[in-house]
Amino acid sequence: MGTYLQQYGAEDERRGRIIKRIIIAVAILIVLAIAAYLIFHNYSEKRTASRFLDQVNAHNYREAYREWGCTEQHPCPNYDFNRFMEDWGPKAAAGPWKIASTDSCKSFLTVNVQAPNAQLQSLSVERDNLGLSFAPSPECQERKWRWKQFFARFFGHGEAPQRPR
Repeated sequence: MGTYLQQYGAEDERRGRIIKRIIIAVAILIVLAIAAYLIFHNYSEKRTASRFLDQVNAHNYREAYREWGCTEQHPCPNYDFNRFMEDWGPKAAAGPWKIASTDSCKSFLTVNVQAPNAQLQSLSVERDNLGLSFAPSPECQERKWRWKQFFARFFGHGEAPQRPR
């Protein structure tokens, strides 16, 4: 059996290791939580837009119109099936529609879609009911922190956006 002084400070050292491990574990959990939020924040909205584009690309226009939230029996006001076919039918694009970019707003996600020989279309996916519609603009007009633009300007890999006059 050791003497009293051989065990002096062992308890403090053990407590220090435990506190250090707890701090590291909490820091790792915070980083993982932030990463999960950034990855999955817009997941269901992107899936809704992808399902819609899959239907359009597969030429299942009636199903795509249903994804839009309309049916032939109950067409959307000011957006009947004929108008839908003008915007999304076979004459609208020469190739498949793909998601070009997204921009997150508080109440909806703006999804910009592009196809060969077609204009960029901006879709809006509502957060509360995942309803599709046309977005008011390709970018969210709310005041928010724009991370991509910040880092592009900070590291010199892009132009600073011009302010409206």
